[in-house]
Amino acid sequence: MEDHAVCDINVVPSNESGVQELESSMKVLTKVDLDLAYSSEKLANLHVPLVYLLAQQNDLEAMATANNYILADFIEKVLAFNLLSSILDSEVRELDSYMDNLRVDIVDARQKISSCRHLGELYSIMKGKLNDSEESLKQSRQQISEVKMHSERFQRTVLAFAHENWKTDIAMDLSENAQLSNKNAMSNLRMPRQQRHNLWMLEKSLTRELYLEKKLAESRQNEEELKVSFRMEEAAEVVWGRFLEAENAAEVLQGISKELLGRLQLVHFNLNGSIQQESELKSKLQASLEELRAKDTALLKLHDILAENIKKDVELSALREKVMLLEKQLKESQLQLKNVNATNESSEEKLGEMESLVASLKESIYVAEVKAENAELKVAELTGTNMELTEEMSFLKGSATGTEKKVGSLEKQLREVEIQLQHAKASSEASQEQQNMLYAAIWDMETLIEDLKSKVSKAEIKIESTEEQCIMLSETNAELNAEITVLRDRVEYLELSLDQANNAKLASAEELNSRIKLIMDMAMQLAVERERIQNQMHVLTMEKKLLVEKIWNTKKEATECNNKDIDNKELPSFKCNPPSATSIKTSVEDSLRLTFSVFFPDLFVHSGSFFSQFLQYSLNQVDEASAEAPDCDNDAGASSSVNSPTGSDTELDNVEVVEAKRLSLKSVFMVIVLISAIYLLNQEPFLVDEL
Repeated sequence: MEDHAVCDINVVPSNESGVQELESSMKVLTKVDLDLAYSSEKLANLHVPLVYLLAQQNDLEAMATANNYILADFIEKVLAFNLLSSILDSEVRELDSYMDNLRVDIVDARQKISSCRHLGELYSIMKGKLNDSEESLKQSRQQISEVKMHSERFQRTVLAFAHENWKTDIAMDLSENAQLSNKNAMSNLRMPRQQRHNLWMLEKSLTRELYLEKKLAESRQNEEELKVSFRMEEAAEVVWGRFLEAENAAEVLQGISKELLGRLQLVHFNLNGSIQQESELKSKLQASLEELRAKDTALLKLHDILAENIKKDVELSALREKVMLLEKQLKESQLQLKNVNATNESSEEKLGEMESLVASLKESIYVAEVKAENAELKVAELTGTNMELTEEMSFLKGSATGTEKKVGSLEKQLREVEIQLQHAKASSEASQEQQNMLYAAIWDMETLIEDLKSKVSKAEIKIESTEEQCIMLSETNAELNAEITVLRDRVEYLELSLDQANNAKLASAEELNSRIKLIMDMAMQLAVERERIQNQMHVLTMEKKLLVEKIWNTKKEATECNNKDIDNKELPSFKCNPPSATSIKTSVEDSLRLTFSVFFPDLFVHSGSFFSQFLQYSLNQVDEASAEAPDCDNDAGASSSVNSPTGSDTELDNVEVVEAKRLSLKSVFMVIVLISAIYLLNQEPFLVDEL
């Protein structure tokens, strides 16, 4: 900026406009850099679900090629895969649109930077930075295209798995499973001991599975807490580093502002001194002008004296005309005229020198020369008249008789002329002395004028130097004001950015706390539901054992007692008070809606068809489980048929169906919890970055 500074005070607004253009271009560049950093971070976070989906795709393909997979697990995995692939596809589309907007911002930034070509090095630096951002944008676009290809491949795999007859296939598989369960029930009727052993092993495996699930949940929770604490510490370190950098920058800016204030004070002091010097020089200039005016008045007086001398010379020429009337005094008059001519010539030479020295008195001296020439012409005319008089004198000498009287009169006139000539000599000497005095005064005036001219030139040089210093000081003052404005704007921008960062940190912390509270509430609800299910299963197992013991006791008593007693005995009814199917449906639907609205708001709003399909599938599972579970009336009716061994077996089957129902509900809840945990793990880096 210092190289392009202009030496005029009126150009300061153009410098301010250039500074504003530079600030706007720098703001645009910083915005582009922040957007690129955000997009790259989001793209890096999308690689985690991409890798997970690739692994899930491989597992599904392996399960599809193999024929020994469970259909319910396969459908659950396909649904989870479809959900995650759709989430990934929506995120990739959003990121692609964001990249398009970023491309438009880069084009606008290039147009703004092109207006700052006069900045030189700053323009080259900003252009290089913009080129780097464009290259990073191209790389990120390539990565997005790769992720798009993977997401399209995932959608194709989902479409390949979700063909038109999948519902009929699921129904057929379920019917086949029902037939197999019936066959197994018939075989279990034949093998009660093996069934008890299997039930005991199943309970043992369930307890182990629950214990392992609890340990796994605790380990995951500890891992998540450690990750969150580690990321919070990293974010805190980054924030503290930024705070320290901001404090250091603020201190540096304060020091620079103090230095600039000191420089401004020095500039103001120098400016005041220059103003005082300028006022002193102006006063001296006015004094010199007054002296010049006084000298001009003296020169005018000298001009008046010269005019009087010229008048006296005219009177002398008239006297010479009268003197030349006589022959005797012609020579003397001629000599006197020669002397007068010599004096006139000397006076003319002096007047010429005075014309060369004093240019301002040329006109008046020229008038004096003209008058002197007129006097010479008159002297020439007098000489002519003297010649005529001599001729007349010669003529009169011839006629001496008649002219004696005239001679007497002429002698008288001659005496008068001599007296006048003496007076004229005295006056001419006085005029010569006056001319000498005038020449001396003129010489002194010329020397004074030259001294004054030299002083005036020196004063003008000093004034020019002071004006140049004032211009330089005004330029430096303008530059310092521009720098101070830039620094003030920078400080305000830093303060605003700090406030925005603090507000964003508080908002993200509040959002994180709210989500943590929701997750904790869901975990508590799941734990309570799990404990309730475990208690119900424990109660059912105890009732099952009691029923088996009672059945065996009745069998033993049947061999000993009569048929009438056997007919009158009644087995205690199986008390099953499971929850109704409608309550289970409402609880499942509410939990699914709460989960999708909290953790998947975009999916819940935009893709309602997928949510309805998933909800219908979950409700169908609940209906099937409730349909397979026996009613309390049927159990009471079945308890009346205690005599046959098939009655006890059917009661055991009913207990198993209830347990299967609980397990199916548990599997549905586990799928929901798994999906929410995966989404939260994918979204967790964004929360940490926002902090």
